[in-house]
Amino acid sequence: MGIPRADSSNRKKQTRLRKRPYKQGDVVLVKSVAGDAIDPVHVKLVERVIVKPQKGNNFDWPGYSGWEAEIVFQEEADYMRKQWCINFDGPGDKTFVYDHCIIKKPKNPTPKVKKISSTKRLRKKSKRM
Repeated sequence: MGIPRADSSNRKKQTRLRKRPYKQGDVVLVKSVAGDAIDPVHVKLVERVIVKPQKGNNFDWPGYSGWEAEIVFQEEADYMRKQWCINFDGPGDKTFVYDHCIIKKPKNPTPKVKKISSTKRLRKKSKRM
């Protein structure tokens, strides 16, 4: 039992998709599709990819859009390989980035990597009788 809003037409205008401001050659910060536990990395956008929805035999395939991209910083590639077993050798390795995974275009892109802690196990002290 609420009061109907008179400016509901303005709400529809606000929910439209905004034009992506990214262009070829931009360095952007990208999150992983796998989850938020993996730190974002910097990539350079190489080529735009748009796939339209297609009809299949059993079900319809949805369309998607994104970018072919290259890893920019060696430190981030090392972190992804050592900590998460994602096979990046270094700058220039290609990957695919969905539009919804692009976080932002940083003004001054610099690598921000967590220090990888050593995996040494501590020995338990034996109880002497």
